[in-house]
Amino acid sequence: MLDPIIYEYCQEDVVDIRGFDRLELVDADEGRFVIHAHPGPDCGNNIGTVHGGFLLALVDIAGTGAADTLGHENTTMSSTASFLRPAQVDDAYLEVTGTVLKSGRRVIVTEVEIRRPNNELCVKATVSTAVIGQKITDLPRFASDEK
Repeated sequence: MLDPIIYEYCQEDVVDIRGFDRLELVDADEGRFVIHAHPGPDCGNNIGTVHGGFLLALVDIAGTGAADTLGHENTTMSSTASFLRPAQVDDAYLEVTGTVLKSGRRVIVTEVEIRRPNNELCVKATVSTAVIGQKITDLPRFASDEK
C-alpha cells in the first residue's frame, strides 16, 4: 500500500490549469499512476481530435506521477511518444497510465499509455526523469505538526 503522504503528493500531479481542470487521479500505487482525462473542444484541434500537445502534457503528468510514487521528487529529462491513433474530443475520458520500468539512484524511466474508453491505444511513450531534491515524505508541506 502506498504511503498516504506520497498519495497526497500524487494528488498534486493532477494540475488545475486550462485544459487540465477535468483530470482525476484514479489510482496510485508504488510504480503505477493512473489518471482519467476528460477532453473537450478546448483540448482539440481543427479536425475534432485531441491536440498532440495536450496528449504530451498528459504523458508528462503520468510519467512523473509514476516516478513520484517511488517517494522522491523528480523532474522530466526527456520523453518520446508514438501517436498510434487519434483520441476524440468527445471521448468520455482518456485513461492515462504511467508505469515505472526502471528505477535508479538518479534516473527513473517510465512507460505511459493513453487509451480511449474502448481500450484503443492512442499513445505509447517513455519518460525519463531525474531524481532531485529530497524524499516526498520529508517535504515541509507534508511535515506533521505533531512532534
